[in-house]
Amino acid sequence: MWRLGVRQLAVCAVTAPAVAVAACASPTEVPAGALTARMVIDNKETSATYPVDCTQRGWLWTIETLPQTPGFTAIVETGAAVEPKVMRIDDLAGFTGSAADDALAGAEMEGTTIRVSGTAHGAFADRPTKPAEVQFEMEAHC
Repeated sequence: MWRLGVRQLAVCAVTAPAVAVAACASPTEVPAGALTARMVIDNKETSATYPVDCTQRGWLWTIETLPQTPGFTAIVETGAAVEPKVMRIDDLAGFTGSAADDALAGAEMEGTTIRVSGTAHGAFADRPTKPAEVQFEMEAHC
């Protein structure tokens, strides 16, 4: 049988409600500029700042706009070196396409800011059968 003293009961009586209130409290507001991204296509900034979901699994970061269309998905490796792996662009500035391997010029990570640039191959919505290539730069604040 456990025996608790008066002090131990008092601590339990005060701590339990405090934990319950903290667990039910509303989440902290996201600071301005956090969890957002901007995209530049052919030296023209797209008109929006996109909310993003940043997920890290091991050394890989996946950055996805919310919602995904119009938007993009980027995968960046952040191990010994920061390397872009894939960039998929969905209907940004009328362009849909992707970049991988040699088409990705570079990536860098500074704190929780990730930048990816390169050349994407795809097509514009107004000329869907004509292959197109765009230069892009993405900056995400995760």
